[in-house]
Amino acid sequence: MLALAGLLIVGCPKDEDDPPDQTTPEDNASGSVTSSTSGTIETELGAQLVVPVGAVPPRDNGDPGTMVFSIERNNDITVTVPDGEARVSDIYQFGPEGFTFARPVEVAVPVPGEDDPGDVSLWRRNPTTGQPEFFASAFDPETRTVRAQTYQLSPWFITSRPVQDDASGCLHVTNTALSWLYVCVETVTLEYPAQTDWIPEAGQGVLYAPSGTIGWTHSGNWYLPQGAYTFCMQRESSTEPGTYYNTISDVVTIGSAWHYNDPRCVEFSVGDFGSPAPGRCACVPNASTSVGTGDIQVTLTWYNELSLDLDLWVQDPSEEWCYYGNGQAPGTTTSGGQLDRDNLCGNYTNGRPENIYWTQTPPAGEYVVAVDWFSSCGNEIANQPITVRTVVAGVTRSFNATIASGEDMKEITRFSISGSTVNFLPPKPWVVHSVAKPAKE
Repeated sequence: MLALAGLLIVGCPKDEDDPPDQTTPEDNASGSVTSSTSGTIETELGAQLVVPVGAVPPRDNGDPGTMVFSIERNNDITVTVPDGEARVSDIYQFGPEGFTFARPVEVAVPVPGEDDPGDVSLWRRNPTTGQPEFFASAFDPETRTVRAQTYQLSPWFITSRPVQDDASGCLHVTNTALSWLYVCVETVTLEYPAQTDWIPEAGQGVLYAPSGTIGWTHSGNWYLPQGAYTFCMQRESSTEPGTYYNTISDVVTIGSAWHYNDPRCVEFSVGDFGSPAPGRCACVPNASTSVGTGDIQVTLTWYNELSLDLDLWVQDPSEEWCYYGNGQAPGTTTSGGQLDRDNLCGNYTNGRPENIYWTQTPPAGEYVVAVDWFSSCGNEIANQPITVRTVVAGVTRSFNATIASGEDMKEITRFSISGSTVNFLPPKPWVVHSVAKPAKE
């Protein structure tokens, strides 16, 4: 299992496959990590998010980035449980969503109870399709968590079924060189072809540090569907950061099921490459860039393969709105609000978040968060699921909603700040926000 860095612990609900626990008190945590630091965020019940050094990408201008990572238990999120599986965990929403990290992060979801969970699998809810994506994961019987590495965050959950011959196998990877190693699937011929749908859009991959690195391990078990694989192995130059080289492995066969009572793994040791090719592995995604964060940060994320222009608006206690027409970077509102990312029809990217944050200490009082349907960009779209994540004085809350085509200024939430106290308030949908909406270029 991955070694853990120092904890950044900070002290909210069902689908047809209800987990054993019918009550859902908060199990949330959040913490900040920069481009040059690592960290672990952990909830009281054991959900974790482990961030290695270098995972947080830089800002658009090249400056080091800072991200607030969050974990929220939220069983109100609708998930599809694959046939033959039973959901055995709560649903955890990991954030920030809408970003691709420079290095994968590790998510861990706890398995409730004490019984043998059988063959457990960790699934990510694809934010565009809503369908489950299987991720190669590991069950730790001591902590009763299932862990996986990922470049992108979204809701995750665990399923279980009786141990069968077609369960995932195990590859034990060891990095024996003095540079970071990323291994991802180049080709695969599955022993059980029906498991093709298990392979996620972002591919399968794991990251291992040089031996002795604090906060990340140099070896570990990687659980994959049984089959014959070739792997692309990538390293980053230790003397020229940002320079990569890669090589392709010989065929490796994973031919038996793994269970913690019968832990059989194929050994896979990787040292320095003999004659590598320049560049990155094709199965490694390109990182996005970080956005601004401060005492207030509000992020709007939506996923649609069709272009769609939604707008994030935040009103401060003086009733001044921060939005694309007031406070867009490099400018700010009077109180310091700034919109530093806008997803437009002309430059639309599926899942690219809009972001508003305060560049200085925000004034005390009540704030309003709203989302406006600006344009369908010529497409026929009836409605759109959205996620708004607020980070206020270190307290993180995510709000999942649906906005209808053409809907004006849909209130998502309100919150108030008084000294160090933050109170989240329900939206007031009966309030009509009459605002001017300037044209966009």
